[in-house]
Amino acid sequence: MKHALNNLIGYSIETNDGIKGTVKDFLFDEERWVVRYLVADLGIVLPGKRVVIPKALLQQPDWTKKHFLVDSSKKDLENCPPLESEPTISREYEESLNRYYKIENFWAFPYASTPIIGNPVMFPKRPLKIPKKVGEEKNTDPKIRSFNEVRGYHIEATDGKIGHVDDLLVDDLDWQIVYALMDTKNWVPWSKKVLVGTNWMEEINYVKKEMKIDLDKETMQSAPEFDYSEAITDKYEIELFNYYESSAIEH
Repeated sequence: MKHALNNLIGYSIETNDGIKGTVKDFLFDEERWVVRYLVADLGIVLPGKRVVIPKALLQQPDWTKKHFLVDSSKKDLENCPPLESEPTISREYEESLNRYYKIENFWAFPYASTPIIGNPVMFPKRPLKIPKKVGEEKNTDPKIRSFNEVRGYHIEATDGKIGHVDDLLVDDLDWQIVYALMDTKNWVPWSKKVLVGTNWMEEINYVKKEMKIDLDKETMQSAPEFDYSEAITDKYEIELFNYYESSAIEH
């Protein structure tokens, strides 16, 4: 099932010994666009402390109760490496975090994602094409990116600016980011929210805070509108994919 990250902000978390907190952000790696960590606020338990929790420590979420169980204790979170900066974290910090929690570095594998029981057929197929990173940053160290940072980035179609990133959607099987939700409000006369698959994201510039897509305004204007209240079915995804494919051929 696909989930909008914005809807998951505010979910509660709970450790093995009953300590609770609140999800404040999700962090994904810029090379594969897979969510690797969440950032949680532990509130009155550890005032002012935000902790980075590896996805590997999360048990199956309770989507009904909006709740994550974390395979760790209060002591584990209290003593974990402090969050060095937001919205990005360095590879050095990741290594120290993974050593602390005794988990594998995901970049040590050619294509690393969450192990999936039963090897189901996934749509879109993996690995996905992801937007090429452009723009010169001061720090060239590979980064983990913040969802809260990317939300709001401008989106440029092949024939001009068209909207902004309103949300990112992940597949709960492997936490791969598969869609960006584009909001055209304040950019074009018509206003709607449309899903754009990573296959049509050409470039992302973290300096200019913008994303380029390989689609034109006319295609986006006629694309199926996204409705948060409706479940994303296989039928909907296939129709959306086929629509963009046929539009690309026509243009």
